[in-house]
Amino acid sequence: MTTQQPEIVGHRGAAAVEPENTVLSFRRGVAEGSQWLECDVHLSADGQDVIIHDATLDRTAQPDSPLRTGAVADLTRDQLDRVLVGKDERIPSLSQVLDAAVREDGTRVPLLVEIKAPAAADLVVQILLQHFDEAAWLDPAGAPAVVLSFHEEPLRRTAELAPQIPLMRTTTATSAEWWESCRQLQVSHVGVRIADARQADVERAAELGATLNLWTARADEELERALELGCDTITVDDPAWAFALMAQRVAV
Repeated sequence: MTTQQPEIVGHRGAAAVEPENTVLSFRRGVAEGSQWLECDVHLSADGQDVIIHDATLDRTAQPDSPLRTGAVADLTRDQLDRVLVGKDERIPSLSQVLDAAVREDGTRVPLLVEIKAPAAADLVVQILLQHFDEAAWLDPAGAPAVVLSFHEEPLRRTAELAPQIPLMRTTTATSAEWWESCRQLQVSHVGVRIADARQADVERAAELGATLNLWTARADEELERALELGCDTITVDDPAWAFALMAQRVAV
């Protein structure tokens, strides 16, 4: 299922140029032409969705944030709303990210929703089904969102609750057991870390009929390797850089 020119996934929006996983970052990813966006979901102490990559605030909170440290799961959503994560941006909700994933012409940029806290699966499904009507899920290839995880549990739960939502399983390096899990889960997307991806993974994804994502390109050589291997989507921190390098490559 590989394409000559892979589509670009804006990783946590445009994480190299704006504070990651913020509305500002997602809007930047859209503005720079990302064909997909990716975000991460944790749960707060009171069961609310929290768009942040790490399980703690420590790395992403800006130095003068009113709250700068602590585990996300130990803090309420009200407490987390006080956190500043760069350029005075705050930690958004999944609904806010979905609202930001829209181009100027009104068309939607599909979202890869990575479930970091397995217990968040039920809430993620609830939000996605509330945000989009049944018609939005009729064509899996054009679905507004895909639920993503490194782990089976949240993917199985999503399939139980809403089989219409496409699934993506991702990994660092693949194995025979991992590919069998993808087959059993009937995922429509698979992801492999660029450094660990092999030509056999490209072939297995094609056999499975799954879209292949390679992640995350942050340097020229990583993007080049993903392009040489062949894939359907490439996750990047800087969409504008990726598009420029791909254009140069085509021009040579």
